[in-house]
Amino acid sequence: MRRPVSVIPLVLAATLGVFLISIEERSGRASAATPPSDQVRGPSHATASASGSPVAVAHAAGPGVRVTMPPVGLSIEYSVMAQELGTGACPPAALVGELLRLGSPPLALAGASQDLTAPSGALTGTPASWETATLYSLPSSFWSQLHCLLSSAKEPLTVGINAERGSLSWAQQMVAGAQSAATNGLDFSLGNEPDLYILPNYASLGQKLSLEEDVAAVNLYLRLATYLRQAIGGFASVGPELASAKHWQRQLRGVIAQLHEGVVGVHLYPFSRCKDPRAATIRGLLSARAGDAPRSLAWVVADARAAGLPAIISEANSISCGGIAGVSDTPAAAVWAARFVLSALKTGFGEVRFHLSGASYDPFSVRGGELLRRPLESALFALNRWLPVGSSLRTAGGAPGLLATAVTGTPGGARMILDNERAGAQTIVLPAAHAVVAESLSATRPGLAMLTLNPSAGHIRIRVAGNSVLATRP
Repeated sequence: MRRPVSVIPLVLAATLGVFLISIEERSGRASAATPPSDQVRGPSHATASASGSPVAVAHAAGPGVRVTMPPVGLSIEYSVMAQELGTGACPPAALVGELLRLGSPPLALAGASQDLTAPSGALTGTPASWETATLYSLPSSFWSQLHCLLSSAKEPLTVGINAERGSLSWAQQMVAGAQSAATNGLDFSLGNEPDLYILPNYASLGQKLSLEEDVAAVNLYLRLATYLRQAIGGFASVGPELASAKHWQRQLRGVIAQLHEGVVGVHLYPFSRCKDPRAATIRGLLSARAGDAPRSLAWVVADARAAGLPAIISEANSISCGGIAGVSDTPAAAVWAARFVLSALKTGFGEVRFHLSGASYDPFSVRGGELLRRPLESALFALNRWLPVGSSLRTAGGAPGLLATAVTGTPGGARMILDNERAGAQTIVLPAAHAVVAESLSATRPGLAMLTLNPSAGHIRIRVAGNSVLATRP
């Protein structure tokens, strides 16, 4: 049975000009939409009869959120980076090409391996303990290969320092290597997920820590990080790289102040294969809980701003502990990522860095000089194109289940991003005097689809599939 037509026009601020969007939602295939009979001029309200003409006007709400850094970056485990660099003096052309395709996003050497990595040549003889035996030694060619990569890809570099081991000489060697590799900016991260240092093992990841345990973890980390900070000298730091920021909600401002962070970075995954694998499904990934997860950390942004600092989500992906095949490597992950990044930016985070650990949630991998892209990669590619540095975005009104984001400020970015959060398709009708390019990410089809829409009688129609994100571009 066909549901009644819902038509809701959208008028943006005067700086955008008049931009009317009418939205039809139907349970089946969308039929041809009737263009609105009256052109809306300026930010005025409209009334309508029961025949289906415009009944309300929604404005782009509040001030725009400025995009101050590339919205998408990469966080890569040391061992994965070493493998991707290959065996030659310079990395495979496929890797360089992929990073350029993604817009030369910030590159962080981080993750669990950060606290398991030793400088090349630091480990000699028979391991003195089990902990030493599990450490990863950097290949001798790592920094020179990385320098070759960054010389071509022009990415800023964040280098993670092993804080759990707490060796100042190791930290100094890593800093020296990083300086020899970086070509377009360099900062450091002291330790990975220090809120978990006090836990005895990975089986304890899901347990709730007491206030006393949280305070003990904070004090332990402050001693380690303060000691190691002398190795990085005048370079800025990103941190404290918390696994679950709520563990240190009472102490975060003090940590930021004591360590003189340059950027406040925390980690966020909507699901965990270690703690709640049953919730980590495609349906869960497409839920509001997963897409809007960054809003739960608005207080981190507030703490960072109180210190005059930017905040980023320095490690994220669909499902922690390596993701889940059949979920993390499906097109649904691309739709989730687009929603997650938009939510993060609107919450006040400047950037989201997606994690690569050699697992199913990696957006891409390079093996034998060949590049393998997973569906998530399409979202990373699209977001840095849709939201270039210098642009602004703001939420605008739309039909139920369809979130509209207006983008202004640069000629090459998106004009409107439409997120259909429902399973059924919605049809958009908007005035247009010239052709419009539409790009979309779908939960059922991999890749970034693109089509050019030519106007007819001053309007174009766009069918936004269920659980998809679509952007219009000039």
